[in-house]
Amino acid sequence: MKAARPALALTALLTSFAALSPAAATTYRVDDTGTVVNQPVTPMRWRQFVPGRAGDNTVEGNVTVSLRLNLAAWLNRQARIYMSLAPTDGEQMVATWRTQGRLLPGTVRGGGRTLVFEGVVRDQFLEENILLSLTADGRAVERPQSLQFFFEIEVSP
Repeated sequence: MKAARPALALTALLTSFAALSPAAATTYRVDDTGTVVNQPVTPMRWRQFVPGRAGDNTVEGNVTVSLRLNLAAWLNRQARIYMSLAPTDGEQMVATWRTQGRLLPGTVRGGGRTLVFEGVVRDQFLEENILLSLTADGRAVERPQSLQFFFEIEVSP
C-alpha cells in the first residue's frame, strides 16, 4: 500500500499545476478579403546604382496596402493580431511597414509573423493604410515572386 501512495501524490500534484497554468489562446486566420494592394506588381530596384563586392546588393520596392480585416467574430474580446508572410523562395524577403496608428509598425521575414495589434477588438472591421517596404539580396532574386501575406488572431477563451 505504501508504494501506491507516492504515485497518487505525484499525480495529484501534477493535476494541481495543470489547473493553475494559463489557458492557451486559440489562433484563427483573419478574413482580409476586403484588403486592396494599390500596386499588385511591385518593381524592385537596386539600392545602389552599381553594386559590387564591397557594395550594397539590396533590391527594394514600396507598395501601399489598404487593409480591411473582418474581426466581427471576435468583438469585445481580448486579442493579438499577427501579420504573417508565407515562406519565400531563395533569399529571404524582408517586409517592413509603417502605419497610420491603428496597427503597430514592424518587420517580418518570409516564414515569420509579427504582432501588429494587441487589445480589445472594438470594431467589426479594422481598416488601416500601410506603406510596405520590401527588401532582399538582389544576388539571390532570380525571378518574380508572389508574396503571400495573411493575418492571424489569437483570442483567449
